[in-house]
Amino acid sequence: MRKETAFVIGFLVLTIGTASLIWMFALPNFKPIVMPQVASGNIEVGPMRHKRELSSEEAKTVNAWLQDHKGGWGPLSRTPPSSGDSRVMLKDENGKEALAMTLWTGISAADWNDTVFLETPDGSKVYMETFSDKDFAPLRALVDRFQFKRSAFP
Repeated sequence: MRKETAFVIGFLVLTIGTASLIWMFALPNFKPIVMPQVASGNIEVGPMRHKRELSSEEAKTVNAWLQDHKGGWGPLSRTPPSSGDSRVMLKDENGKEALAMTLWTGISAADWNDTVFLETPDGSKVYMETFSDKDFAPLRALVDRFQFKRSAFP
Protein backbone atom coordinates (compact mmCIF):
# COMPACT_ATOMS: atom_id res chain seq x y z
CA MET A 1 0.00 0.00 0.00
CA ARG A 2 1.30 3.44 -0.85
CA LYS A 3 1.88 6.08 1.82
CA GLU A 4 -0.77 8.38 0.35
CA THR A 5 -3.42 5.66 0.44
CA ALA A 6 -2.56 4.78 4.05
CA PHE A 7 -2.72 8.48 4.98
CA VAL A 8 -6.16 8.91 3.36
CA ILE A 9 -7.52 5.75 5.03
CA GLY A 10 -6.12 6.83 8.41
CA PHE A 11 -7.59 10.31 8.00
CA LEU A 12 -11.03 8.89 7.12
CA VAL A 13 -10.96 6.47 10.06
CA LEU A 14 -9.99 9.30 12.42
CA THR A 15 -12.64 11.76 11.19
CA ILE A 16 -15.48 9.25 10.86
CA GLY A 17 -14.61 7.67 14.21
CA THR A 18 -14.54 11.05 15.96
CA ALA A 19 -17.86 12.11 14.40
CA SER A 20 -19.43 8.78 15.36
CA LEU A 21 -18.26 9.12 18.95
CA ILE A 22 -19.64 12.65 19.22
CA TRP A 23 -23.02 11.61 17.77
CA MET A 24 -23.17 8.62 20.11
CA PHE A 25 -23.13 11.03 23.07
CA ALA A 26 -25.28 13.71 21.43
CA LEU A 27 -28.16 11.56 20.11
CA PRO A 28 -29.83 10.94 23.51
CA ASN A 29 -30.40 14.69 23.78
CA PHE A 30 -32.26 14.72 20.45
CA LYS A 31 -34.99 12.29 21.50
CA PRO A 32 -38.42 13.92 21.52
CA ILE A 33 -39.88 14.62 24.93
CA VAL A 34 -42.93 12.55 25.80
CA MET A 35 -45.54 15.06 26.89
CA PRO A 36 -47.96 13.59 29.43
CA GLN A 37 -51.69 14.15 29.40
CA VAL A 38 -52.39 16.55 32.23
CA ALA A 39 -55.49 16.02 34.34
CA SER A 40 -54.77 18.43 37.18
CA GLY A 41 -52.06 20.38 38.89
CA ASN A 42 -51.21 23.40 40.94
CA ILE A 43 -49.39 26.63 40.30
CA GLU A 44 -47.16 28.76 42.54
CA VAL A 45 -46.64 32.37 41.49
CA GLY A 46 -44.58 35.35 42.55
CA PRO A 47 -41.93 35.86 45.19
CA MET A 48 -44.33 34.80 47.96
CA ARG A 49 -45.25 31.65 46.00
CA HIS A 50 -49.00 32.09 46.14
CA LYS A 51 -50.46 28.67 45.40
CA ARG A 52 -53.70 27.46 43.86
CA GLU A 53 -55.07 24.48 41.97
CA LEU A 54 -55.44 24.62 38.19
CA SER A 55 -59.01 24.57 36.92
CA SER A 56 -60.04 21.91 34.40
CA GLU A 57 -60.04 24.58 31.68
CA GLU A 58 -56.48 25.57 32.59
CA ALA A 59 -55.40 21.92 32.54
CA LYS A 60 -56.84 21.62 29.02
CA THR A 61 -54.97 24.77 28.01
CA VAL A 62 -51.70 23.34 29.35
CA ASN A 63 -52.38 20.02 27.53
CA ALA A 64 -52.97 21.80 24.23
CA TRP A 65 -49.89 23.98 24.74
CA LEU A 66 -47.68 20.97 25.51
CA GLN A 67 -48.95 19.07 22.45
CA ASP A 68 -48.25 22.09 20.22
CA HIS A 69 -44.70 22.50 21.56
CA LYS A 70 -43.15 19.03 21.51
CA GLY A 71 -40.02 19.98 19.60
CA GLY A 72 -37.17 22.40 20.06
CA TRP A 73 -36.43 21.64 23.70
CA GLY A 74 -32.78 21.59 24.59
CA PRO A 75 -30.97 20.41 27.67
CA LEU A 76 -30.31 22.95 30.39
CA SER A 77 -27.18 24.74 29.23
CA ARG A 78 -26.79 27.57 31.73
CA THR A 79 -27.69 28.18 35.35
CA PRO A 80 -30.92 30.15 35.79
CA PRO A 81 -30.82 33.32 37.91
CA SER A 82 -33.51 32.13 40.33
CA SER A 83 -36.17 29.51 40.80
CA GLY A 84 -38.41 31.20 38.24
CA ASP A 85 -41.43 33.45 38.45
CA SER A 86 -43.89 30.58 38.55
CA ARG A 87 -43.80 26.83 39.03
CA VAL A 88 -46.53 24.56 37.70
CA MET A 89 -46.71 21.01 39.05
CA LEU A 90 -48.72 18.84 36.63
CA LYS A 91 -50.43 15.55 37.50
CA ASP A 92 -51.75 12.78 35.24
CA GLU A 93 -55.14 11.01 35.40
CA ASN A 94 -53.94 8.81 38.30
CA GLY A 95 -52.97 11.84 40.39
CA LYS A 96 -49.30 11.00 39.99
CA GLU A 97 -46.88 13.88 39.43
CA ALA A 98 -46.09 13.88 35.71
CA LEU A 99 -44.11 17.03 34.96
CA ALA A 100 -42.92 20.26 36.53
CA MET A 101 -42.85 23.48 34.51
CA THR A 102 -40.90 26.50 35.65
CA LEU A 103 -41.88 29.72 33.91
CA TRP A 104 -39.92 32.94 33.54
CA THR A 105 -42.27 35.73 32.57
CA GLY A 106 -39.69 38.50 32.76
CA ILE A 107 -40.50 39.54 36.31
CA SER A 108 -37.21 38.52 37.89
CA ALA A 109 -34.69 38.61 35.06
CA ALA A 110 -35.19 40.29 31.69
CA ASP A 111 -32.94 37.96 29.71
CA TRP A 112 -35.10 34.99 30.72
CA ASN A 113 -38.37 36.42 29.33
CA ASP A 114 -40.79 33.78 28.05
CA THR A 115 -38.57 30.84 29.02
CA VAL A 116 -39.97 27.49 30.13
CA PHE A 117 -38.18 24.65 31.89
CA LEU A 118 -39.67 21.17 31.81
CA GLU A 119 -38.47 18.84 34.53
CA THR A 120 -39.20 15.18 35.17
CA PRO A 121 -40.68 14.47 38.62
CA ASP A 122 -37.46 12.89 39.85
CA GLY A 123 -35.41 15.83 38.56
CA SER A 124 -33.22 13.64 36.37
CA LYS A 125 -33.93 15.54 33.13
CA VAL A 126 -34.39 19.26 32.66
CA TYR A 127 -35.22 20.82 29.29
CA MET A 128 -35.54 24.48 28.41
CA GLU A 129 -36.77 26.63 25.58
CA THR A 130 -37.42 30.33 25.07
CA PHE A 131 -40.61 31.21 23.20
CA SER A 132 -42.03 34.19 21.35
CA ASP A 133 -44.59 36.34 23.16
CA LYS A 134 -47.36 34.79 21.04
CA ASP A 135 -46.37 31.19 21.86
CA PHE A 136 -45.89 31.97 25.54
CA ALA A 137 -49.20 33.86 25.93
CA PRO A 138 -51.32 30.89 27.18
CA LEU A 139 -48.82 30.20 29.97
CA ARG A 140 -48.53 33.90 30.81
CA ALA A 141 -52.33 33.96 31.23
CA LEU A 142 -52.02 31.30 33.95
CA VAL A 143 -49.50 33.43 35.84
CA ASP A 144 -51.27 36.76 35.33
CA ARG A 145 -54.40 35.61 37.15
CA PHE A 146 -52.57 36.35 40.39
CA GLN A 147 -52.19 39.88 41.66
CA PHE A 148 -48.75 40.50 43.08
CA LYS A 149 -46.26 43.32 43.12
CA ARG A 150 -44.01 43.18 40.08
CA SER A 151 -40.51 44.52 40.28
CA ALA A 152 -38.75 46.45 37.54
CA PHE A 153 -36.18 44.74 35.37
CA PRO A 154 -32.76 44.54 37.04
